[in-house]
Amino acid sequence: MYKLLIATDKPEVRAVSDAIDWKRLGFRTPIIASTPAEAVEVLSGKAIDAVAFTFVGMPVTPLRDYLHVERPSLPIFTLVEDTDKQAVILSELRHVLNRIHADYADIPYDEDTMRSAMRDELVHRLLCGEIEDFSLVERELQLIRGHISATRPCVVYEMDMPQGDVYMLQHASAIERLESALRNNFFGRYIDHIYYAVAVLTPRQIRVAAIPEAGLDQDLDDFGKRADAHIRQSLDMIKEYLNLDINIAESGFIRNLKAFTEDETTEGGE
Repeated sequence: MYKLLIATDKPEVRAVSDAIDWKRLGFRTPIIASTPAEAVEVLSGKAIDAVAFTFVGMPVTPLRDYLHVERPSLPIFTLVEDTDKQAVILSELRHVLNRIHADYADIPYDEDTMRSAMRDELVHRLLCGEIEDFSLVERELQLIRGHISATRPCVVYEMDMPQGDVYMLQHASAIERLESALRNNFFGRYIDHIYYAVAVLTPRQIRVAAIPEAGLDQDLDDFGKRADAHIRQSLDMIKEYLNLDINIAESGFIRNLKAFTEDETTEGGE
């Protein structure tokens, strides 16, 4: 069973914890810390699979800093003051932990590789408009420690691949194959504190989002220039190595990732 740490000074949260059937949900009864310092001490000395924290009477900066520096991959789950909602969140946590710790036999997937794959899957669904409730995105990014900002502006590129229909006819599972090639070789990674997500929507339409790394205050104009430079360099490389012409049909800032769940269009353009 998974081992959890809950750090809080809120009696309402403790009451919910006392009411949870932890064993049925696949967890040991969690360790409870009353202060951020106590939580850091527990994390420093015990094997913990996930942590949650909420405080009203004391600063959490020491705990956040510790997690950022010392435990950057440790899943962080959300605490709520409703037993049924907390049980749903814990079920999401168990699903993520099961995937992170799954035994894939001969497949060389370590935990960090699986977290990256889950981040890519999540953002793919977001770019495709498959997620309506953005709170699910925020919770999963915490669980997988996606380290991408859900609140800062992003640059979105709507791209056209003129020979897309021909490409799709020539390759089996062509959309999945093309997206995998683009993600593994050109996008799907951090470059200079920007994460580039990609989704092939149709044989001709490709969407790429330049998303800022979480926790950094980047100048918006500089961010946009760096994103444009990388995108254009990537398109040149795609032409050279895959012999595919992909053109930017439209590009612009969106206020944050939540825009993908509200059917908003990008601002500005080419």
